[in-house]
Amino acid sequence: MVLKTIVLVQGAWGSSASWTPVAALLRGAGHVVHVPSLTGLGERRHLFSGSITLGTHVQDVVGAVESEGLERFVLVGHSYGGMVITGLADLMPDRIAGLVYLDAFLPENGQSVFDLIGPERTLLNLAQAGDAGGLGVPPPERHATRVPQDLRHYMTGRSPQPVGTMIERVRLSGGYRNVPRRHYVSAVIDQAPVFAQAYERVRSDPRWTSETIDTGHMVQLEKPAEVAGIIGRFAAESA
Repeated sequence: MVLKTIVLVQGAWGSSASWTPVAALLRGAGHVVHVPSLTGLGERRHLFSGSITLGTHVQDVVGAVESEGLERFVLVGHSYGGMVITGLADLMPDRIAGLVYLDAFLPENGQSVFDLIGPERTLLNLAQAGDAGGLGVPPPERHATRVPQDLRHYMTGRSPQPVGTMIERVRLSGGYRNVPRRHYVSAVIDQAPVFAQAYERVRSDPRWTSETIDTGHMVQLEKPAEVAGIIGRFAAESA
């Protein structure tokens, strides 16, 4: 196997530690793996504020890439992490060998999370944010019964998602389209419409490869070995 550098980006409400089982498997296979933390979430929840936006999280990952001196890597985003990796790919397409969207948002220029989830879900999230003081959207009650018992602690300690990360629209120059390889992995159990629609968009696009996985949305915790295999194979095949 050709060994690669891989950067894993978390989804909303959770922690970068949700990647721990997958990262351990990838490192065990010899890959170099980085898992940046996002401001205001998980282990950085003490930095939560109303000023955190999608751009903040993009810059969190930019900072990690620059600090580690990464010149060529595969970039993976789960769920909300799809917004982050798209923004990053637009800033530094020449460094990215490939993108993996793991049941993730797939925005076009000028779209926000709220644009993608539609008005009904947006109004619900804004109402929930208002009830919680207006700065963050409380975490949803995530169904964790498909996550193995020994990994369910990664589902605890979830924190509000800064509302600015859902409001801000991603601004893309088109550079992200120059990333040579893009892969979409779609969960199939209780699939949210926004992710099902993203998968349908790319499955017949020759610029993409895609596949489904028999899990719910918490893909990397429900089947970490399978997810590590998907990412590892994609990374090995990326220039």
